[in-house]
Amino acid sequence: MKYEITKRFKFEAGHRVWKQNLTEGKGAKLLGTEIPPNPCLNIHGHSYKLEVTVGSNTLNQQEMVIDFYHIKAALKDLVDNVFDHSFIIDKNDPIYPIFKENFQCYKITEVDFCPTAEALARYFYEFLEKKLKEAELLEDIKVISVTVWETETGKATYKGD
Repeated sequence: MKYEITKRFKFEAGHRVWKQNLTEGKGAKLLGTEIPPNPCLNIHGHSYKLEVTVGSNTLNQQEMVIDFYHIKAALKDLVDNVFDHSFIIDKNDPIYPIFKENFQCYKITEVDFCPTAEALARYFYEFLEKKLKEAELLEDIKVISVTVWETETGKATYKGD
């Protein structure tokens, strides 16, 4: 794409990476002999930052890819009313039935995936892509990437196909 714009959002949320096992998978050999705890199995929270980048090879009549306001409008309800100050839980998490039964008074965001930064980035990417398609903008404007920052030093980016 010749032109790209990026819009940032912030939200606070809790989650649990119920599939975390630091002794297995791609990075396990980096650990050495020390067996670490799996801290993300615990319920914890983050001050998330969400960055969405869209692009186009042409500018509109206002000499923009798209107005930042329109990107904000496309994601505002999802970020502010669904994710912000919620507990994000995978419906496949073994503790999900306990939450569903006992914590109905709290704001829970149910998802169909383990809520890692990588999976959340893909979720927001697909959501924005769907919004652009519904608005018949996907021919001119493409979602380039979505980045989810969990901490000041840790982020994940999803770029799609």
